[in-house]
Amino acid sequence: MKYIQEEISKCSLCGNLPKLIDNSIQYGRTNFIIIGESPAKDGWIESKKAFYNVSGKLQSSGRILEKLLNNIGLSIIDIYFTECCKCIIEDRKNLEKCSANCMPILIKQLNKLPCNIIITMGLHPTQAVLQTKIRKFADYVGKEFSVELANKKYKLIPIYHPSPLNPKGYKDNVPIFNKIKNFIS
Repeated sequence: MKYIQEEISKCSLCGNLPKLIDNSIQYGRTNFIIIGESPAKDGWIESKKAFYNVSGKLQSSGRILEKLLNNIGLSIIDIYFTECCKCIIEDRKNLEKCSANCMPILIKQLNKLPCNIIITMGLHPTQAVLQTKIRKFADYVGKEFSVELANKKYKLIPIYHPSPLNPKGYKDNVPIFNKIKNFIS
């Protein structure tokens, strides 16, 4: 994956934004990967560990995701995780464009992993992986989609972003994670 890290560091498609270079993927032991939107400037860009801050504490979204994973017998340290965008995107209106820019890198990352299930956190990663414009995200959440990326087939399951600002981030994701439990190998 070192060459992917180099590709990320040299990319300027989104301008000169700070990037997740040293650790753009978290390795796990599951057959699925969770894909977030973009790294938080106070998150794993500094801590080198997804969902944790530099003092080693779970961030708010991480606490919700940890609770969801605990419901199915897993923890954040068990999962593969990466971001759709490899840059810190401060202006959310740029997420769609930046997600599209990073898609070739994301596909390379996915094809190097033993995962056959992709769980997307929120609208932008879901749109990027499905390569379609989504009008109403709720119509996609929790449903299963078959996708093929660079000749590798995946099952895609979108979830609500587990942000504490999202009222659906925990309670509406619980049944989805119960379904995901059936796919864990």
